[in-house]
Amino acid sequence: MARWRLLEAHYLNIPGIEWEYKEQDRETGRQARRVFPVPLYLDPKDQADWNDRENQWVVVSHHFDKAHPRDHVFVGSPTPAMEPLDDEATSISQSYIDKGLWQHPIDNMNMSYTESILSKFEQQLATLLAGQAKVQVEVPNVPMGGVSQKQFDELQSTVRQLMEQNASLQAQLLEQSKNQGGLRRRI
Repeated sequence: MARWRLLEAHYLNIPGIEWEYKEQDRETGRQARRVFPVPLYLDPKDQADWNDRENQWVVVSHHFDKAHPRDHVFVGSPTPAMEPLDDEATSISQSYIDKGLWQHPIDNMNMSYTESILSKFEQQLATLLAGQAKVQVEVPNVPMGGVSQKQFDELQSTVRQLMEQNASLQAQLLEQSKNQGGLRRRI
């Protein structure tokens, strides 16, 4: 039974956690309902999130165990900000280290694990806007301790610039298609 305790706040993919959107049509009175799976935010500093009250921990695991019914069962890979509590969790965490999936921040150009996830997201967004990639549906589990407000503002600025460039390119394509359509009519 692989069990970890959270060292930082995380958004974890936990089955059954959903967000519901309801909307009512004004003309027919019918209600449209959509349910979206969303990650659960767990913070070890928040007493309401503690599921191990004795140790004041938030404990998560890969599988439900009757011996620990209060553990949050998550889907996906653990993060470096999770401390293994048993041998199975230690071997799983060590396998990620051995594969090089969890690089030390010093070895990874002064980036923390969260910053490296953000960097990969920026690269995916850039290729997506260029029309060269498919959207990745699965969202990784991410600890919340490593992103500063400055880094978040820089990401917002980058996304804003990409959106402006995309709008400019679309306007150019629209103008070109109008010009080509006008030439065909004259001939």
